[in-house]
Amino acid sequence: GIIICGKSTPNLPGGEGQIEGGPNALYGGSDPADNSGSLRYVRIEYAGVPFQPNQEINGLTLGGVGSGTTIEYIQVSFGGDDAYEMFGGSVKLKNIISYKTVDDDFDTDNGYNGKIQFAVALRDANIADVSGSNSFESDNDANGSSNTPVTKAIFSNVSIFGPKQDTATTVNSNFKRGAHLRRNTQTFIYNSLNSGFPVGLLVDGSGAEGNA
Repeated sequence: GIIICGKSTPNLPGGEGQIEGGPNALYGGSDPADNSGSLRYVRIEYAGVPFQPNQEINGLTLGGVGSGTTIEYIQVSFGGDDAYEMFGGSVKLKNIISYKTVDDDFDTDNGYNGKIQFAVALRDANIADVSGSNSFESDNDANGSSNTPVTKAIFSNVSIFGPKQDTATTVNSNFKRGAHLRRNTQTFIYNSLNSGFPVGLLVDGSGAEGNA
């Protein structure tokens, strides 16, 4: 997979943290407009090795990546963990695809407040993760605190084609929700289609419920 660590602001104590999947890599800072360069017209395949418990490499992992960064026209295929996971930062993603990943398609944590527009996810009915596979998964942080910046991803124009193609389709029992919004997240989802999961939407916990 690809891991990019920038200097934008996460909601971690001290403003810096170790990125998931990168044992020697730190991310974070105080510049929301930080520029980590450009990633365009890239396909990432067969990533997602769990080299330690709860330490998996996603297809594309973005830690503290700022809004000065360009990420567009990306396809993550056959990922062994999440297709895309953003830890803090404010980077915008545009024209992205998640194809038959194992865990979540779009995972946002630790104060990520960027925008994702024009995204598609397509799932394999037979393949899901033991942790429970969702399309959207979002937390403010692991403890559901009110630390700022709050996770406030804005998704728009997203099409989710979940594992259940029709009433006759048998799906892996580890598939859970089209969107699991939890731990005090303030995620927004606009103008989007979310289909084919056992549960469409779970707003989980009093913090996320109040934000909704």
